[in-house]
Amino acid sequence: MRFLRHPLCIFTAVGVLCLVLIYRHAYTAATYVAQQPVPFEHSTHTAADKVNMQCQSCHAGAEKGAGAGMPASSACMDCHRHILADDARLLPLHAAANADSSVYHGEPLRWVRQAPLPAHVHFNHGYHARKGVSCAECHPNPDAPTAHTMQSCLDCHEKHALPLNCDSCHH
Repeated sequence: MRFLRHPLCIFTAVGVLCLVLIYRHAYTAATYVAQQPVPFEHSTHTAADKVNMQCQSCHAGAEKGAGAGMPASSACMDCHRHILADDARLLPLHAAANADSSVYHGEPLRWVRQAPLPAHVHFNHGYHARKGVSCAECHPNPDAPTAHTMQSCLDCHEKHALPLNCDSCHH
């Protein structure tokens, strides 16, 4: 055990531990629950026995654009002016988009990204949609945080015969 006291061994062990921690932090998908400006449940809006809206009704860019996009507050207000109009949970929506409301200020809602990717990863929703990848394949439960990993992306690329070259997603 005398060799463990050698400064080079200690330095190497500390260096390896640091690299492991850095790698783990950088490449482990974070799981968190985002605090949204308005409580929102996708299932209430998309379930066949409820409102039965398609994902693209709110995320118009998902079929053609790089990003899925978020609906304007006024689009939500089109229904919620009449549906759950007096529900206190929707006060931020009324403040953002209902000019007839006493709480109106006109500032748009600021939604928090539920499935963030690292800055060096580029995901194009439109490209994937045109290749036949459904929203549910990447977002099986849109109300829960999604832990996308490089392996889950590679598995899907293999399943759908999509490119596996690094620079198609990483930049």
